[in-house]
Amino acid sequence: MFDAKGLLSQAAVDLLVVIAETPGLAISGAALSGFHADAGAELIAAGALQLDGFEPVTASLADHDDAVVSVNWSGETGRHGYFSSAVGMVPVEDDVLRRFRLEMVWFLGWIAGQLGFGANARQVDLVPDRLWDLGETWLGERKSARRKTAVYFARRLNEPELIARVQEALRSRAGRPSGAILTTTQEPSLAKMLSVNGCTILPIKACARAGMANFSIDTAVIYTAVHGPKSAHADSPIRVDGEFRVVRVGQREFHFRGDKQRQVIGFLHQKWNEGIGPVSTALMFTELEFPTATRLRDLFKGHDDWKELIGYQEGSCWLRYDDLLAANNVTSD
Repeated sequence: MFDAKGLLSQAAVDLLVVIAETPGLAISGAALSGFHADAGAELIAAGALQLDGFEPVTASLADHDDAVVSVNWSGETGRHGYFSSAVGMVPVEDDVLRRFRLEMVWFLGWIAGQLGFGANARQVDLVPDRLWDLGETWLGERKSARRKTAVYFARRLNEPELIARVQEALRSRAGRPSGAILTTTQEPSLAKMLSVNGCTILPIKACARAGMANFSIDTAVIYTAVHGPKSAHADSPIRVDGEFRVVRVGQREFHFRGDKQRQVIGFLHQKWNEGIGPVSTALMFTELEFPTATRLRDLFKGHDDWKELIGYQEGSCWLRYDDLLAANNVTSD
């Protein structure tokens, strides 16, 4: 059953994930009573599912081989039903005809509560009915390791036309901390096309705390995915943390503190990861929304070895990963 602290059973969350991925966020009463009776009752009691009208059809179990038939009100029986030539009027329970809709305000609030957001936290709709900004929260068990983390929620991330809209919405928030896009899409393969720095896509079910009877989001999973070391592939000698504070290239390690420094490193790392060589510094500053008078050497003033990591020539710049690895007889492949 629904817990006052916002806990739901694993089965209820499984059902939430399924409903959240339907186009209309809806499920029929017949599906609830026939296949998800306990989980459905739990979500209705919690306020997650709200009555959203009736469906005047049902599956005939009398003589139509499970065919869909229209249901009408019978003044004679005082109940809804349909006529069967074999057995006459067949009554249908009202619960079967009801339609329920997932309340996104409730769902987003439930996710936010799992992550420690206050009850008054407000979610912002970035892409209507598809992508929401839940805000920023501090994650990390030790005080010294805590990081501010942006959290988003997205549904139906396998819609091809949605990817560009999500990417554009996230680029408008490029100055925010690294973050996670939590999603009910179980295998968001198309979302791999997203090339927005600092965002990690995580199916909600993959964030479940292990060994719990009720479902609970394990913030340590999110923290590790967002802020832990990353590499181009498992055996890569190039590794960066989620906020580009630390870049390791073979045996070399570079540290960056300034927000704009880390945004530049993140931008160039993404281009390198996409197989793109030198990029226009002016275009990079425009995309990062830096002032037009920004100069690369001014951004890294006081950083003694930045030129060992970043190459610059004739208005273009790039990360010197291959040069650094070659100096140590290591390749990035």
